[in-house]
Amino acid sequence: MGDDTLIAFFANADAVAQRIQEWNEYRLKQEIAAKERTIDIQVEKASDAKANKLAAHKLEKIQAWNEAQLERQKLRQKRFEQCKGLLFWFGAWVGSGRSGIFFFISAILISVTVTAVKIINLPTNLSCPDAKSLCYRVYKMRFNNKSVILPQHTKDIIAEYERNKNKPKRRK
Repeated sequence: MGDDTLIAFFANADAVAQRIQEWNEYRLKQEIAAKERTIDIQVEKASDAKANKLAAHKLEKIQAWNEAQLERQKLRQKRFEQCKGLLFWFGAWVGSGRSGIFFFISAILISVTVTAVKIINLPTNLSCPDAKSLCYRVYKMRFNNKSVILPQHTKDIIAEYERNKNKPKRRK
């Protein structure tokens, strides 16, 4: 019977030890969970502080952007008012009758200038009597002013013409 009692005692002691171990594991899990909650709360507070800083920074940026937009809007409004004033002035000017005279004189000046440029550039070659003549000075303004021929160049041009006339033509 002594051995049976010892066996029962040790079996009870094992059961008690197992319960104590389970209770200790449970308490350890509770402590770990409590520490994790504490850490989570601390992290949340830190992230809230960081988020508040970020939110404040973003809010400052947004306010600065809004102020810049307001300034731009004021500038646009000012430019619009200036443009509107100019348009009203132009409308009054056109309606006054002075604009017709201005456009008529402008059209005549433009057509005279275009005609003069065409007349100056019309002849392919032009022979002038002297480098100091009006003919030479006027036609020196041509687009191709090398086609203005002076008397001293005449012999060179005729000689070049004779050389090119005697050359056989090449066929391609």
